[in-house]
Amino acid sequence: MIFTSIKFLIFFIVVYSLYIFFFKTKKDVHYQNLLLVIASYIFYAAWNYKLLSLILFSTIINYLFSLSIYKTKNKKQKKTYLITSITINLGLLFFFKYLNFGIESFNYLMENIGLNAHFSTLSIILPVGISFYTFQIISYTVDTYRDEIKPTNNFVNFALYISFFPQLVAGPIEKASNLLPQITNKRNITRNDISKGIYWITIGYFKKIIIADNMAQYVEYSFQNLESTSGVISLLGLVAFSLQIYGDFAGYSYIALGISKLMGIDLTKNFNRPYLAISPRDFWRRWHISLSFWLRDYLYFSFGGGRVSNFRKYYNLMLTMVLGGLWHGASWNFLLWGWYHGLLLIFEHILRDYRISLPFTLRIYPKVKRVMKIIAMYLLTLIGWLLFRLSDLSMLPLYVKNVFTNFHYTDNCLPIATPIGITFLCLIGLHIIQEIKGNEMIILKQPKEFIYSFYTIMILMIISVSGKTVPFLYFQF
Repeated sequence: MIFTSIKFLIFFIVVYSLYIFFFKTKKDVHYQNLLLVIASYIFYAAWNYKLLSLILFSTIINYLFSLSIYKTKNKKQKKTYLITSITINLGLLFFFKYLNFGIESFNYLMENIGLNAHFSTLSIILPVGISFYTFQIISYTVDTYRDEIKPTNNFVNFALYISFFPQLVAGPIEKASNLLPQITNKRNITRNDISKGIYWITIGYFKKIIIADNMAQYVEYSFQNLESTSGVISLLGLVAFSLQIYGDFAGYSYIALGISKLMGIDLTKNFNRPYLAISPRDFWRRWHISLSFWLRDYLYFSFGGGRVSNFRKYYNLMLTMVLGGLWHGASWNFLLWGWYHGLLLIFEHILRDYRISLPFTLRIYPKVKRVMKIIAMYLLTLIGWLLFRLSDLSMLPLYVKNVFTNFHYTDNCLPIATPIGITFLCLIGLHIIQEIKGNEMIILKQPKEFIYSFYTIMILMIISVSGKTVPFLYFQF
């Protein structure tokens, strides 16, 4: 059940109507939470009802383990419970997401060293959202172990924390310290919440349908015709992919943010104008923010973080980013993408640790220097997106060769460059305005006539291009 489908629209209208009914007639949040749990399980079952048992199993097991960790006074026993819980969660994630990748990689390795070994892969269905809710569960048990939160005794509340349908299949990855109090305590829905919720939903649909889905056609054409198109088309396809993946994932996150806001629940903001980042660290503070913080809090800090020697710190950064890349999917291109961003972060830390300044930025007007950094970081990000997009890494040399040796204008360049260029300039222009004003909701500060016109134009554009429902890219992760 995809956010942009008619089926979901009907589903949400029914659920929200019941939610408002319970909100007004049943002041106890238990009824609201029970409704949301049932709705969340229906939402998840719509993908594959057989896999509903998996998320139920994970919920029950981790509910019991978190309470055991909290109630046990023996530190050794606490650690045993924690390790067992993490092992079960990662074991399920590995089985469903990485087992076949491991088998294929092992077979490939054996063949390359001359051994005749061939293990058959299994017919495994990847449960939608398993990476997201697994990380959310792990954060809950780890925070309980660290005495940072008190686990809830109410199973319904815990089940809702794990399965809350707006963010279940593609995040944001919520920490219990943010989401759980909003689940357990009485909620209040204000006119301002409704206004912001409608805004986020509209923006989310626009970014998904107008930006991402429109850019997808140029991305597919460019990457499927590397051997027959010019390097200009290949480069335009990569720019289009940077817009597609941003519009797709940010679109989902904003819709989730808006739906939750209508219910009086604030989710973590997952994006903050990432293509205006001035450094690798800044990029990861702006892109998939909930995952960045999760990797920092539960991997990087656990490895020792920056409280160790510089060499060990760089190793910790690389290991964290490689695992973060692999989290996105069981494929070598994701691992390479994580390794690449690890290198960028290490390079930035080296410059800072040893107080090295890049010569060409020493005596430049600050605003010009910032623009140069933004451009440089975007170009570096594009290289990363190339690794991310090429599931078949054997195509990488062909892409590079095409860009550097076949870079010439052809008749089909302009029809492709025009929509990509307009989309890119409009998006970056809007983000620059928002960055300067320090307010992403600057539209809502305008006169009512302007706001109504804005919504009218946005909705008409969305309706005019709505057709085939296109799945969100991050559902496969």
